[in-house]
Amino acid sequence: MINPQKQQPLCQSSDAGFTIMESLMAMLIITILMLGISPMIVLGVANRVQSRRVELGVQAARAYIDGVRTGAIEHPKHELKMELEDGKNRSDFAKTEAPKPSNLTCDKNAYCENEKKNSIYCIDLDEGGCSSESPRDLIIQAFRSITSSGDPSNNIDKSYFLGVRVYRADAFKDKGDLTIGEKGAKAKARGPGLSDRKAPLVEMTTEITTGKPDFSLFCQRLGGCK
Repeated sequence: MINPQKQQPLCQSSDAGFTIMESLMAMLIITILMLGISPMIVLGVANRVQSRRVELGVQAARAYIDGVRTGAIEHPKHELKMELEDGKNRSDFAKTEAPKPSNLTCDKNAYCENEKKNSIYCIDLDEGGCSSESPRDLIIQAFRSITSSGDPSNNIDKSYFLGVRVYRADAFKDKGDLTIGEKGAKAKARGPGLSDRKAPLVEMTTEITTGKPDFSLFCQRLGGCK
């Protein structure tokens, strides 16, 4: 008589797996942690983008100033009826109104408009011409003081103060007014990364001398040398 062979019991594994509840709890904890640190990640990325934009703005402002000094770029025609001899009236000079929003149709690296009431210059960074829809292009607002008073034959009369502000091109695409910096007379970078899009990235004031300066004229500009 054949005896039926007994079935061997299955070996139980010593490794227990995660239950559905444990998995859900782990996902919940990870979600809470990600919600906590995501604003810091977003802010960090925005700060890096804004820092790069400000860096490009500083380079654009310096390139424009160098171009005006060398004659490669036409002098701005936006002239304020004030003299800044001996550094006077700088605070009023820095309060010059911001340009008005408009639809930009500018050639790359050229003036969009250069008139007595407005001088804006395009810095084309995306190789597509300047457009108010571009998040990369930069617009420079330039304005100048009148030349210094005195003897017309003197080279000092060929000098003027040049103010430069650099804006994002996409700041011109809607009706909101553009703003100016609070102090304005010195180069200043706006921040942090989520700063006002209508505010200038950089503001600078410098002196442009079209004649040949010498030491005596430099002393005269400073009010005299002892």
